[in-house]
Amino acid sequence: MAAPLLTPDELHDRCIAAVVQDGERIGVLAQGLDAGRTAAAGGLQAEVPWVAGWTARDLIAHLGAVHRWVTGILRAGSTRAPGSYSGIAPPHDDLHGWYALGLTELVATLRTTDPDAPAWHMSPAAGRTARDWARRQAHEHTVHRQDLEAAAFLDPAPVDPVLAGDGVDELLAVVLPRWQHTAPLVTARASVGVTATDLERGWTVEVADGAVRCTDGAIASADAQLSGTAPQLLLHLWGRPAEVTVHGDRAAEALLRGR
Repeated sequence: MAAPLLTPDELHDRCIAAVVQDGERIGVLAQGLDAGRTAAAGGLQAEVPWVAGWTARDLIAHLGAVHRWVTGILRAGSTRAPGSYSGIAPPHDDLHGWYALGLTELVATLRTTDPDAPAWHMSPAAGRTARDWARRQAHEHTVHRQDLEAAAFLDPAPVDPVLAGDGVDELLAVVLPRWQHTAPLVTARASVGVTATDLERGWTVEVADGAVRCTDGAIASADAQLSGTAPQLLLHLWGRPAEVTVHGDRAAEALLRGR
């Protein structure tokens, strides 16, 4: 039996709860690394295994900057593009406090902003409302929490399969179209069926000359088939190691990666 989809408001609330849960765990893990309370050597200089050149400190600095950037987007209440977050950096002496403050302000803003209020988004396929950012931040924190657990040599905490399924949906239907004008998508012609085996939920992604189209249901005639549980698909599609199965054209399947 297929897992029931959440209503938009249920999904919004579930996403905010995930930002709180994973965001707080990330903060605790960072403090544990810094204090030498994990098996990883090097404290916050521990490497994130599958993100080249990134340390745990880089990951925390990235999330803290994104917290402040997204909070600004939501508070602006406009679809006008904001400036980059590349100039937002933590202080040298209080990374943990800076991270915690940014998370607190982000969560408070997500909770108090009308989900349907206008908000800029980088993807042309997004609804450009505040609820898009609750969704984006939930899935970003889920993936990066597992990055940090790997850096700390800890087993990953469980991921809600229904929320992971929404993360797969967001990547295929919203994130990929953001990059449709760039290589390799801009010149590719391929179709890929994707199946979340634990949810009995599927998608078909069609890429054709600079356009990405995602529809519900995995068609059997697609050039490639990708399957796995929703949490494993989410990791795989964001370029992390995962237990998934690929049949057919692997080059076609490889087009489905978040950036």
